[in-house]
Amino acid sequence: MGTPDGMKRCPDCGEVKPVAAFGLNKRMADGRARYCKICFRRRSTQSYRKRMAEQGRVVREAIAVPEGNKYCPRCREIKPVTEFGRNRAEKSGLTAYCKPCHNEVMQENRIKNHGSARNYHLKRRYGITEDDFERMLAQQGGLCAICRVVPGTFVDHSHRTGEVRGVLCFNCNNGLGHFGDNTVLLELAALYLDGEVLWPEFVVLPEQRRSDEVAPSRTYHLTQRYQVRHEDVERMISGQHGLCVVCWDRPPEHVDHCHRTGDVRYALCLPCNSGIGQFRDDPGVVRRALSYVEATVVDGDEIEVSEEELQELIRAEEELRADFYSRVSRVG
Repeated sequence: MGTPDGMKRCPDCGEVKPVAAFGLNKRMADGRARYCKICFRRRSTQSYRKRMAEQGRVVREAIAVPEGNKYCPRCREIKPVTEFGRNRAEKSGLTAYCKPCHNEVMQENRIKNHGSARNYHLKRRYGITEDDFERMLAQQGGLCAICRVVPGTFVDHSHRTGEVRGVLCFNCNNGLGHFGDNTVLLELAALYLDGEVLWPEFVVLPEQRRSDEVAPSRTYHLTQRYQVRHEDVERMISGQHGLCVVCWDRPPEHVDHCHRTGDVRYALCLPCNSGIGQFRDDPGVVRRALSYVEATVVDGDEIEVSEEELQELIRAEEELRADFYSRVSRVG
């Protein structure tokens, strides 16, 4: 018996269905697949499982997952989608594994592809390998490239160029960070530790500080630690024009003292005070840090400029100078 127009019989399930229930197949006379989509999908699944079994692989059964949840194939648990990270490459927008399993897989892949997690970190961040690190450290005698006392443990690089400079100890690496690799500040810090403060002729005065709001414990703390009172510190800061005597750029926040004699020196801002502390209050270490940074500063190539460009640069410099003098106050 023939089938009505627009209909087709599936030889697998024996049902007569609309031709739309059959997939496309150009090799068939009617341009449609032999089996309906449901039967075709079942046959494909059976064929796939058979091939996998011949290869010794097992295809897991489909798992019913409630809405708002996702199955992790590694720990084989159904968890809320909040337990999965984001991955725009996946259709679901979530990672294939839950967060703990994902971290484990990433760690295993790093070791598999890069030898170790540290090797991966060094290559990703600094472009060197563990062998390069060990070779660099050996050239430094196993010690920090600046202080030459403590073993080097941290890779140091120029934040401007990205170039790896050496291996430093924790203190020296942090000291450079507090001074921002600024050679001028390092030189001023070394002079400061030698007892020489360079007093500027012009400064940008900060906003007036309120000295009336003082914590009850401040005077006690200052007296116990530095043998000075709050009023003494305020007079010191006033004599410094309300600025740190190293960088002359930020308001002072900390009383600085010599760790050898205990004598109070001046009031410094947090970066300068911390940087000096990281360099162990040693002007020699600060100068070695200065030389260390200067050795990696690469002068740019000379650039030819036209007369018009030169005049524009001169005008821009004059504008900057005028702006500077409009904001500063003469204190020298």
